Amino acid sequence: CKSLICATEGVLAAELLAGIEGLESLRDAIQQQQRSVGSMYYTFQGESPVNESILVLNGVKGNDGTRPGPVNSIVFPHVCNESYAPENHGLCSVSILGSVMDEYARDGKEDQLDHDVRAQLSEWFPKFKKSIEEDWSLKKTYIIRNAQPSQLQGPFPANVHGGRDCSRIGGLHLKPGLFVCGDYMATATLNGAIESGINAA
Repeated sequence: CKSLICATEGVLAAELLAGIEGLESLRDAIQQQQRSVGSMYYTFQGESPVNESILVLNGVKGNDGTRPGPVNSIVFPHVCNESYAPENHGLCSVSILGSVMDEYARDGKEDQLDHDVRAQLSEWFPKFKKSIEEDWSLKKTYIIRNAQPSQLQGPFPANVHGGRDCSRIGGLHLKPGLFVCGDYMATATLNGAIESGINAA
């Protein structure tokens, strides 16, 4: 093959590429900090609180400058594609920052998290309060430890000016025809991942 693109998260890319002659120092290189996130999935019957293909962000701040409640954002995937939920059901995906998930776990309040999420969503959608609190079924909670590279901290903060040179990683030149891409090469977003893929191609 003439070219190879290593398209994965930055930590794994460094681990894989460290096996190539001349790139061994990647094993000991300081890696970009990773951010974790929690995802909770609820199914429900009946009308959905949101009927548009949008991401609902928590833009509320309390008097002390902090966000009240654990929810960072929500989306209703079944609105985009009905097959994402069982027939005659809706699906709500709730995202929670990793630091908030860790706080609940550290305090031994994992069971309280479900209650607090429902309470917050009931405030956002008061017309659906009874359904959210009593009828929605929590299907699964996931903690994704390496959800995103940190945008601001670490040796390779976000690059919003077209992304990094995809023929280099960790300050090292890659062999001719070898390229890297992923959100860690630009911004910690889907757009950053796509942008770096275009640059690598």
